[in-house]
Amino acid sequence: MFNNYLDLVAYFGIGGAHPGGFSLTQSILKDEKIQPYESVLDIGCGTGQTAAFLAQGFGCQVTAIDNHPVMLKKARERFGENASPVLVIEGDAQQLALPDNSFDLIVAESVIAFTDISKTLTELSRVLKSGGRMICIEMAAEQSLSNELRKKAYSLYGVSEILNEQEWTLKLQQAGFKQVEIIDTPSELLNTEVTDINPSKSIVMDLYDLWDEHNRFITQNHKFIGFRVFRCFLP
Repeated sequence: MFNNYLDLVAYFGIGGAHPGGFSLTQSILKDEKIQPYESVLDIGCGTGQTAAFLAQGFGCQVTAIDNHPVMLKKARERFGENASPVLVIEGDAQQLALPDNSFDLIVAESVIAFTDISKTLTELSRVLKSGGRMICIEMAAEQSLSNELRKKAYSLYGVSEILNEQEWTLKLQQAGFKQVEIIDTPSELLNTEVTDINPSKSIVMDLYDLWDEHNRFITQNHKFIGFRVFRCFLP
């Protein structure tokens, strides 16, 4: 799927580009008590920072999926350098070529909002085991958004909707996640310091301009658009 913002993250090779960054990921996953026998799916794995952390930190079986070839190339490079036993698959979150009931845990970091949300949640529910859980970090509206702000966000990030907390919870429940918890974190969508970066040799100037535009947008609108971290369970 063509998306300039995702190209930016891919070509600059930014790890932890999601809200809260990698430090938030680490703090959340350390509380999950992930066991070595568990099977974990990192959907929209990007450059593989979280997948490597899962494999190395918990010794669990990690499958990392993304649909961006540059992301996948950089993820494979990371796993090779770190000798991380991660299975890497090119795939579409909206139509996963994976069997039902495959994973104990799914991690999605600023991924679902960039897809058809209902389709992706249905697929993630399908491949998650009964009794399994999903952690997702996603952009969320903090208050009613003006049409102008919505259009600007849609254009900048290539998304088709920005849900609030209640709308996210409803979509999750409709997909089969009957128990939905909000993990307590700061909710404002603030600029996160980039500490993990693997830039491509050739990056078009348009992507530098887009990065500047993204930073300005976050600075100006963090009171209107934030994020939520959901922990969801299948019955």
